[in-house]
Amino acid sequence: MIRVLIVDDEIYAVKGLLSGVRWETIGVDEVYEAYHAPMAQQLLLEKNIDIVICDIEMPETSGLELMEWVKERGMQPETIVLTCHSEFDYAKRAISLGSFEYLLKPVVYTELEQTLLTAISRVSEKRRISNTDDQYNKIVELWNSRKPILVERFWQDLLERRVSANREAVSQALSAYDMRLSIVERVRLILISVESWEKPLNERDELIMEFALRKSADELLLAGIPGNVIQDHRGNILVVLHQGEQEASREDIETRCREYLDACNRYFYCRLSCYVGDLCAVTDVLQSYLTLLNREYRNVSQANGVIWSGDSGESASKPTASLTESMLDWADLLEQGLLRELGVKLEEWTDSIDSGTATVETLTASYHALLQVIYYAMHRKGLQAQQLYEDQSCPGLDVATRSVVQFKTWVRCIANAAGSLFTRTLAISPVVQKVKAYIGEHLNEELSREQLASVAFVNPAYLSRLFRKETGMVLTDYILQEKMASAAELLSTTDRSISEIADGLNYGNFSYFARLFRKVHGVTPHDYRKSFRRV
Repeated sequence: MIRVLIVDDEIYAVKGLLSGVRWETIGVDEVYEAYHAPMAQQLLLEKNIDIVICDIEMPETSGLELMEWVKERGMQPETIVLTCHSEFDYAKRAISLGSFEYLLKPVVYTELEQTLLTAISRVSEKRRISNTDDQYNKIVELWNSRKPILVERFWQDLLERRVSANREAVSQALSAYDMRLSIVERVRLILISVESWEKPLNERDELIMEFALRKSADELLLAGIPGNVIQDHRGNILVVLHQGEQEASREDIETRCREYLDACNRYFYCRLSCYVGDLCAVTDVLQSYLTLLNREYRNVSQANGVIWSGDSGESASKPTASLTESMLDWADLLEQGLLRELGVKLEEWTDSIDSGTATVETLTASYHALLQVIYYAMHRKGLQAQQLYEDQSCPGLDVATRSVVQFKTWVRCIANAAGSLFTRTLAISPVVQKVKAYIGEHLNEELSREQLASVAFVNPAYLSRLFRKETGMVLTDYILQEKMASAAELLSTTDRSISEIADGLNYGNFSYFARLFRKVHGVTPHDYRKSFRRV
């Protein structure tokens, strides 16, 4: 028996498939309907669904998010994805790498029937294999389907300090995922930094394109090389090259990255850079990760290129040029609010200072080094230097460097002040606040991500990730929301013509403005104004 589930928020699309496809002729016994993801999830839990026909663009939860939900629970239906995006040719190829079939709307019924026949043959083959040793194969399939997710989780745990960065802890964690330490004993990280989108994308489109970026990175950067493509808690895309048993040359990595950049420019309408880390032991991968984040954050001159961590591409005048690996670690702990761990690291540092050999000069250098770490972390959060001293007064340079004891007292004081400041501002970044305020004051202009990043003095890719992490929206969607909110207020409180309002918000095309207004508010500008005049 073959069971098919159709998932689409457009009821007429579902009914069209039900009536247009010759289900019995191609061998389908039962067809179920779902008009949103929760309904589909319920059916997937209740019925033994063999094939899912799913629309990508659905409100609340997208088709890709539904498929991720299916994968996380070990379900393995054959999947046919439907979309209206005819321009996403390369995304079609990338998505197919994950065993997706991909069809464009409006669907040609005969084409869908052929795709269903292929899916049915795969279902039959799965059942044949299962009958050989049902229980054993179920365990193997479940493990294999979950293994990529678990391996990705291992790298996330290592980068987020949930796995200790020592050989014994790493080896133990790897054994749980059936991986040998020798394979990943040496690794190289590649940070993929999206700098700009060449076409305007809403939040859902951007998520789809980022999914395609990850899949194509797996295809192009890892072809023939063991490794993983992961996403960290900050939203960065990272490629982990396993170099323990097979090392890729610099020339090979450079060529792969160039091909990847060209493909993304051509097919995904985006400009990005690949930041390539130094070859390092797996126990040092956190430091390599922090170094790449620092390099990306400070880069304002190089774009759409391959940037190697060990190259001297950074200006010597940049304040982070002297930040050591330990100092980057301290800054990351402070930025993440891990104050207890930071306190332990700083105490170990000050305990290593020898009272017998310390001088005013060495204490002064240490004083400025710690301040540099704190200011670096504050700048990433958009905090101003004077905010560090608002609630707590710490000794100045002259007092702090009189003795090692007084220096230790100053370290505890300034660390507490920084910790208190970051705790207060952890929820809302001043960078985001500054960008929101700028948008609100410049609704009459065409605003770009690069322009907003320059206002906040941060890297555009960093701003994009930070804004979405803290607001749940991409910048373009937020700008549209604010412009349409302003338009709605002007329509309800003034007698200005709709054309004047559109011009004032930098929309020269009236029809385009009306479409966007309806997209946000559900009615045309004219009908919106009429509703207020009736009141």
